[in-house]
Amino acid sequence: MKVLTGDKQDFQIPTKPKVKLKPAPPDQRQIAVMPIKALTDRKLNGGCVRVLALISSYCNRAGITWVGQERLARDLQTNKQYISRMMGILRDAGYIETLTKGAKNSHTATTRVIYNKSINHLDAIALVNEESRSPQMIKQEEKYMEEMLSKGSKRARKTIKLPVKAEALEVIEKAKVAVMVDHNNCEAIVQSIYRSVFFKDKLINDLDLKGFELIAMCQLREQMLSRDLELWLKARPAEPESIIDFARALMDENCSGT
Repeated sequence: MKVLTGDKQDFQIPTKPKVKLKPAPPDQRQIAVMPIKALTDRKLNGGCVRVLALISSYCNRAGITWVGQERLARDLQTNKQYISRMMGILRDAGYIETLTKGAKNSHTATTRVIYNKSINHLDAIALVNEESRSPQMIKQEEKYMEEMLSKGSKRARKTIKLPVKAEALEVIEKAKVAVMVDHNNCEAIVQSIYRSVFFKDKLINDLDLKGFELIAMCQLREQMLSRDLELWLKARPAEPESIIDFARALMDENCSGT
């Protein structure tokens, strides 16, 4: 379709794109695992048992589900008010609990079916794998990890106090690929010397592990490494964050350990 504008220049309106709707995947649920006590509980009516069984069919192995009342109502061909009333009875009877309430236009509530009252929801989640996490929880954890990794890389750049940081990082990367290191042995030496100098255990971080790899390239005897590391630590004005600078100094001295 062509349109004539005020300056007598026409342009072509693009045709409407064709949107192909993918059919919804088939329902893969085959069974429902529900608390057997509910089948013999005379305080529950048939509607409660059916709603509990339906909720259980959506649960993961921790008994947690994010199914909404609208979906449950469609499955049972009823309305949300009925589902809400049955769930209220089940909640009061101790068969389900609401862990988090759903927000409008955001996500549905997090519901847990209680199979064993002696196990809380945190213990139940710990017993299974990460499928117990909701999509929103996974997204939040991924964002948190990205922030931590970003902060960690900034700390690493500050820790390597060398004239040419790029050169140091290159040496570290080569050492990671080329050297097989007995971390436990080197870590034991570092812990022992660190404890004798600062009277506390060292929290081993990623930069320490990189330092272990560089030290291994020097092939120092344990006694020589202990002596040099102790002298280096005692010469520090404050506790070093890692031993990466010490390891780099060994490399600069052609792995002589002096």
